[in-house]
Amino acid sequence: MQNLLKMSCLVAAVACSGCQSVGPKVIEKSHPSYNDVLMSTIDRQLLANIVRLKYRENPTFLEISNVTENWRLGFDVGLDRSELLTNDMRNVRSSWYGPKAMLGVAQSPTISYRPVKGKEFIKHMMTPIPLGVALGMSSSGWKLQRVFNACIEKINDVENAPSASGPTPWQKPNYEKFYAMTELLKKLEDANCVTVGIDPENDHQLLMRIRADAADARDVIEFKKILGLNLNKNEFRFEGNFLKSSTDGLVVRTRSLMGVLFYLSHAVEVPQEDIERGVVQTTVGDDGSTFNWSENASGTLLRVHCSKSKPDNAFVSTCHRGHWFYIDDSDLHSKSTFMFISTLFNLQAGEASAADVAPMLTIPVH
Repeated sequence: MQNLLKMSCLVAAVACSGCQSVGPKVIEKSHPSYNDVLMSTIDRQLLANIVRLKYRENPTFLEISNVTENWRLGFDVGLDRSELLTNDMRNVRSSWYGPKAMLGVAQSPTISYRPVKGKEFIKHMMTPIPLGVALGMSSSGWKLQRVFNACIEKINDVENAPSASGPTPWQKPNYEKFYAMTELLKKLEDANCVTVGIDPENDHQLLMRIRADAADARDVIEFKKILGLNLNKNEFRFEGNFLKSSTDGLVVRTRSLMGVLFYLSHAVEVPQEDIERGVVQTTVGDDGSTFNWSENASGTLLRVHCSKSKPDNAFVSTCHRGHWFYIDDSDLHSKSTFMFISTLFNLQAGEASAADVAPMLTIPVH
């Protein structure tokens, strides 16, 4: 019994000293794992909602509002029986008891989920993206071509598939002139001949400045002609009043965040069986044939493939209606667009007000 008491005191001392080192080790091991899982979960949710919109299903956003992980350091003390057998290994010659101690760490995470909804969230999803937010993305390193193709529905009289800002239309949208304009915009931007920013000397107006002297004159002229701009000017102000038209400015109508998600959903590849069953809308081209959405800017922005089995080379994937939808890990252009949309969603969706917070679902994980 005296030995048992000594062992108990020793284990207690080890446990107390261990508490000082277990905490940092737990964080070191658990933090990267939770970070990776949370990020991949958010990515799968965004992709799943894009796929749902292709099937005209309501998107659902579930937020992980809290992750609590409890770690318990415990020990147990008892007696361990030992036996000495006879030479023939059949009979017990003698037995004795000795102290036994066990030290362990138990993990008990608790995860809280909250549906993201409410009037503020819906308003942010349905309201056109503020021009400053959309163009501000270009100041954060995103190419103007990607920003324009994804977020802008119309500039002056040039349309970027406005009918594609909702459920898949049955008729091919108008996009060719806009697409040609953004291709020229890319060339000008790559040559450092065009910049978009705020004019601090003119009521903080957003403007586009073109360095015509450093660009191919033919590209600059064609760019201006498509947008109906004054060929003699190289500085143009952005305006949000899309009912107005001007040769001296860029009158812009942006998409809503929901419109952006709808726009990207149309290029999602779907199984032929779903097309034949009529569960997805088929778009018809000018010649009466099936319109290929990959020809549209939405198809060049984001390619979502479809597979019967789980893909091995997916950057992000989700299973829906018995098929796997995924973005190829080697498709850097689509991965960039996906990152862009994730950032835009975080900027535009905003925080729900206290009155709009939905009940949380808390699940202890054993």
